[in-house]
Amino acid sequence: PSVRVLPFEGLLVDFARAEDAVALVRGLRAVSDFEFEFQLALMNRKLEPHLETVFLMPREELTYISSRIVK
Repeated sequence: PSVRVLPFEGLLVDFARAEDAVALVRGLRAVSDFEFEFQLALMNRKLEPHLETVFLMPREELTYISSRIVK
């Protein structure tokens, strides 16, 4: 009940502030995702120090799924 999935426009940190969010959940499918996601997490932290980023890894059989494929 405390987790919601919502669309937004603009900066993620601005949306998170407006929603009083305390954490962002991001998925890592491969090592190549980590560098990009790490850079985003550091910039988000600089813009909003109280916002945490949590990284989750999928099961091996789901690693091929990406938002680009789903769209």
